[in-house]
Amino acid sequence: MTDNENEGTYELSMPFVLTKSQGGPHDDAAFAAGMACGQLWTELMVLAKHGATPRPRYVQPEHVPQFDLIAMHYGYTVKPGPVDEGSGWQRIDFGPGYND
Repeated sequence: MTDNENEGTYELSMPFVLTKSQGGPHDDAAFAAGMACGQLWTELMVLAKHGATPRPRYVQPEHVPQFDLIAMHYGYTVKPGPVDEGSGWQRIDFGPGYND
């Protein structure tokens, strides 16, 4: 924990050994963004097959445009909220697609 009890620290449960910080060839931020996009892709693929609505989540604001495209691919819309000034994260909600 940090000095502020409301703030947490995060560690990877498994290192990204392909990233530059671990001696690999890939940029850390780009690799992490790709992992986040891949996770959302997989989740939306499964939920769309069952007609379910994805849960809201907090994301890095710079990922929202790509998340929006992934959501559209599976028939959802992304409804971004304001960026939280304290954490820098942004809440996104999902809704039905434009054609629904």
